[in-house]
Amino acid sequence: MSNEIKTLILCNNPVAVPGIKEFLFYGKVGAIAVTKKNKEMQQIIGSLIQDTGVPLIIVTRNDYIEKLTAAISKYEINTGLMMTFPFVLPEEIWKLPAKGFINFHYGLLPQCRGPQPILRHLLNNDAEAGVTLHKVDGGIDTGEIIMQEKMTIEETDTYGVLQGKLAHLAAKPAANLLKILSYGTMIPSVPQDESKAAYYEMPGAQDLTINWDKMDAAQIIRLINACNPWNKGAGAVINNWFIGITEAVILEGACLDEGKPGSILECDSDKGLIVKTSDNKRIKINIIYTNEGFFSGHRLAAYGIQAGMQFG
Repeated sequence: MSNEIKTLILCNNPVAVPGIKEFLFYGKVGAIAVTKKNKEMQQIIGSLIQDTGVPLIIVTRNDYIEKLTAAISKYEINTGLMMTFPFVLPEEIWKLPAKGFINFHYGLLPQCRGPQPILRHLLNNDAEAGVTLHKVDGGIDTGEIIMQEKMTIEETDTYGVLQGKLAHLAAKPAANLLKILSYGTMIPSVPQDESKAAYYEMPGAQDLTINWDKMDAAQIIRLINACNPWNKGAGAVINNWFIGITEAVILEGACLDEGKPGSILECDSDKGLIVKTSDNKRIKINIIYTNEGFFSGHRLAAYGIQAGMQFG
């Protein structure tokens, strides 16, 4: 590779690891920054860079501008990479490297901007997810797109499964980006189509709680998958008791029970925990979360939950 590349990688989530490995493998990393609160990532990155000579920079919200500015100068950084970094970069930072900063957004742009694109793709019942590499500018996920990789979301994909798939998917554009950076000073990119743009804030409790009256069986399953393991399951209320539902399946055949949506049809060790949905289907709740831990759904019977009761 003809041009020397020295990157400063900013990361805060294991989803970034496969992409980081691509740059480490070719010796193109000048330094890596991780937030002080994220002990898990400090350990992961520390293991990755062991014996490489690549320094690990620990930053906080109060000192990241000062430390990143110093690192770009000290390690002669000419390319910055953001991979799930939680702090917004001011212009004084993203304009410092000769090739600017590039963000790895683990979602499709411009239709899925915001801090939780993986979750949002699931909550929106999207058919596809993906990884988008774009230039960092003054907005949030608004910069020109360099490249994008897409993948189909399977019905059984949970948040954790989809995140793992996207992590490995990101290795391909990371490798392609290395080639682009090494063979030219200009990085090809195209503006985002603002007519298709949508920005999503962090979801609130209401977005992550099952609405038994309005949501059909498929929507409930998608919400449950979206919240597993993130949020420890989709929220559900029974007898004024808030629990999380982390795994459920739709049973074959229509529900002939005349009860309301959310009605518990069965709750025992033989048949499991079965609940009626608004489209007259039955879902079997396999795994729940309570403050006491994760359990089989039917174990709610030990807490007095039984057929005939109703989720609110």
